Amino acid sequence: MFTEDLAPYFDLGDFAVSARYDSKVDVPVIFDRSYLQQLGLVAGAAPSALGRAADFASTPVGKTLAIDGTTYTIRSSEPQDDGAVVLLRLEA
Repeated sequence: MFTEDLAPYFDLGDFAVSARYDSKVDVPVIFDRSYLQQLGLVAGAAPSALGRAADFASTPVGKTLAIDGTTYTIRSSEPQDDGAVVLLRLEA
């Protein structure tokens, strides 16, 4: 099991930004608003956030995540490696 301290990765002064989860609590996430062009036909943003699994409910899909003034709906939740971190696929 992964036992490394995740705090440095989610430090708001370095990699992470603050996000308001489900309109209730602020959590640190690593936000990615990457531009994606799929098969050369469709282009657009594919926002995602990486966060500590402990900061999110067991089923975050359908809940909201507000980052930098934009509120996103969580469309999928993908555990990473041993499950200590989760990748959230977002939709504006």
